[in-house]
Amino acid sequence: MNSKNVLVLGSGVCGLTTALKLLRNGHKVTIWSREADGELPRTSLNAYAMWVPVKIDADARIEHWTNESFPEFESLSHDPATGVVMRQIFVLKQAREEPWYAGKLAVFRHARPEELSSGYADAHVLDMAPVIDPSTYLPWLRKQVLAAGGSLLCKEATQFSDCPSDYPVIINCTGLGARRLVSDKGLVPERVQVVKLKANGLDRVVIDDEGPNKRSCIVPHAGYIRVGAVFDGNQESLDVDDSLTTDILARCSRIVPGFKLELADVVSVTRAHRPERALPRVEVEELPAGRTVVHNYGHDGMGYILSYGIAAEIAGYVAAR
Repeated sequence: MNSKNVLVLGSGVCGLTTALKLLRNGHKVTIWSREADGELPRTSLNAYAMWVPVKIDADARIEHWTNESFPEFESLSHDPATGVVMRQIFVLKQAREEPWYAGKLAVFRHARPEELSSGYADAHVLDMAPVIDPSTYLPWLRKQVLAAGGSLLCKEATQFSDCPSDYPVIINCTGLGARRLVSDKGLVPERVQVVKLKANGLDRVVIDDEGPNKRSCIVPHAGYIRVGAVFDGNQESLDVDDSLTTDILARCSRIVPGFKLELADVVSVTRAHRPERALPRVEVEELPAGRTVVHNYGHDGMGYILSYGIAAEIAGYVAAR
C-alpha cells in the first residue's frame, strides 16, 4: 500500500475515528484540533451518543454507514474502558406502526403496554444496541490514535492554504467550523441543552421525537444520566437557560412510567451545538497543486452512528489517491 501523509482537521468523534482507521491502514496522520490538550470538543462530548438504525432515501450511503458502525461498537462494548455498553433503546410513538427496519433487525420489537407512559400508543424497541458515554469514549479514542502513532496538535485552519504542502491529503472534519472553512451556507447550528443528573437506577434509553413531550431524550451511563429536551436551530449563543432546566426534567419524567427526575439531582447543565445539514457531506474535492480534501462533516446528530462506516469509506478514498 502507498502510505500517505494525511492531515485531519478536527478532533471530534468523526475526526478521531477517521484518523484511527487511516493509521491502522498504514498512513501517517496528524490531527489539528482547536481544543487544547485535555479539552474535548463540545459537540461530540455533549452528544446523545447511541446507535439507532438510520435510512435517508436521498443518500443510500447513510444506511450502509450505519450498518457498518454497529459491529464496531458492539465489539467495543466488551471492553469497559471504552464507555460503550449495550442497552435497550425505546423510541416512543403516537401510533402503532411498523418501522422500515422491522424484519431487518433481530433486536427490534414493539413495546409492551406496561412499558409505556400515558400519551403513547407504542414504542419501537431495540432490545440491545450500543450506547456510548462520550466522556469515557472520546479520551479512549484519542489514546488509540496516539498509540497508533498519530500526532495531535492544538492548531486551527481558516483556509486550506493554511495546511502545509507536505500533507497531500486533508480530511475536513471541522463540524460547524466548515461554515467558515468552506463557506457552507447549508450548515447551521442546532442548539441543545443537556442536563446531567445522578444515576437513579434507570438502565434504558428513552426518546420522544414526535409526541407530547418532544424532543425529549434520557440516556443513562455509568454513574450518571444525561437528559435533554430543547433544540432550537440557528442560534449561536451557548449560554445556559436555567428556566428551561425544570421543563426538561418535567418532560423527561413524563416519558417513563413511574419515573421522576428531581432538580436536586442535577449535577451540571450545558449548552452545545450540533451541525445541522440536509445531508452529511462526505465527498472528495481536488485542490490546487495536486492536493485532495475529503469532506466529512454536517452529520446532524448522527456523528457517532455513522462514524465507523464513513471512516472506512474515506480510507478507501485515500488508498485510491
